[in-house]
Amino acid sequence: MNYAWEAVLQAEKQHRARDGLRFVEAVNPSPYIEISVEDLNLESPEEDRVEINPLYRLGDVFGQLFDRNVEGLGQTREAFFDVCMHYIVQLDLREGLSKEDFYHRRAAADIREGQYGADAAGRFSLFDKAEQGFILRTYLQFLRTGNYLEEFGRVVTHLYPHACIYENNDRAFELLVYLGVKDTKQERERSDFLRGMFLPIQEKVYWFYEHHFGIIGVDETMGINEAVIF
Repeated sequence: MNYAWEAVLQAEKQHRARDGLRFVEAVNPSPYIEISVEDLNLESPEEDRVEINPLYRLGDVFGQLFDRNVEGLGQTREAFFDVCMHYIVQLDLREGLSKEDFYHRRAAADIREGQYGADAAGRFSLFDKAEQGFILRTYLQFLRTGNYLEEFGRVVTHLYPHACIYENNDRAFELLVYLGVKDTKQERERSDFLRGMFLPIQEKVYWFYEHHFGIIGVDETMGINEAVIF
């Protein structure tokens, strides 16, 4: 962990809000790294207060803005330093940001802000960051192609490695989906989110969680106390 942006990413992995971090000028900064820490082996900041050496890579700018020989306005100086570092971190993290990345973030923001409904906003939070990323990538692909069955199948089988998806040949717009996980309130909420994001209203879905429905002739699905009648 060398740069301020690295500290931010590591903190976010621990589910700590970026806006909750406070950047301050290091009292005894190191000339070799941007973040001032006693233990160089730390993978993330231990506290929300992150000490920074402003001269490490921004000396031309910060050397004049935060001249240690200038006294007074201590609180204003601290607040301004924090704002500047947050802005610089944002710039660092946006370097190399592609159009695809921008669309991912915009779609994620729309979901969290309730543009897809209050239920969807709450259910989206039940997926971890990696899962959310895959859902967004698949959803954007769905918007391009319009092939909802393919993209729905892709996201379900990625999130649930043991999942199986069947189309009912006797009835149109009917799917049978086995997930291979315990039937819990959280899993029902997660599956409802996927259904709402990827499938049209007329598509009916029967979810099977822990137990597969029995299929005559397929022994793996006909175990005693392990099959569901459908």
